Amino acid sequence: MEVLRLADFGFSDGINEIIAVTKGLRLNTAPIGIIVEDENSIFAKAKLYPSHTLENLKINGKLWANVVLDPIIFTMSAFEDLDESYFISGKPILKNALAYCEFDVNLVDSIAHLKLLKGEILNNSLRAVNRGFNVLIESLVYATRYKISGMKAKKKIEEKIKFYKKIVEKCGSRREKEAFNLMLQYIGLELD
Repeated sequence: MEVLRLADFGFSDGINEIIAVTKGLRLNTAPIGIIVEDENSIFAKAKLYPSHTLENLKINGKLWANVVLDPIIFTMSAFEDLDESYFISGKPILKNALAYCEFDVNLVDSIAHLKLLKGEILNNSLRAVNRGFNVLIESLVYATRYKISGMKAKKKIEEKIKFYKKIVEKCGSRREKEAFNLMLQYIGLELD
């Protein structure tokens, strides 16, 4: 029997941003940070906020982590659930995922304790670190907060997003720039 490790599927110690897929009353997709303390183990966790992801985990107790490098998929899934055209024939696996892992979830308050059950490498593509992609991911964290914040907090978040826009414009590929503009549309923010 093969011994599984989180590292086998691209996870490393720290917070790993993935697209989570959960099943419940409806299929939910959302970017979340998987917290890994030992990449050579099968255990991880995630801090969840009130969301469809959390509600689905209460119903089903399973989470599929899709390792994805597509900035558009990250942006769309931050604000809406992806439809079936993005998935591999009805499975909770995204067509453009490099890998996926199925986790059993034990919820303790807002912390999801994850146990790796199985996974698969789907694509071994290499990609160098792209600062534009990394900044887009950070911007999405702030953009989702922007949607739910009051006016005072929105001004501070808007300043961060403006700062990140400059980096994406300088360092990002066409897809990162497109994803950043899509994010701005989702949150209704116009920047010069």
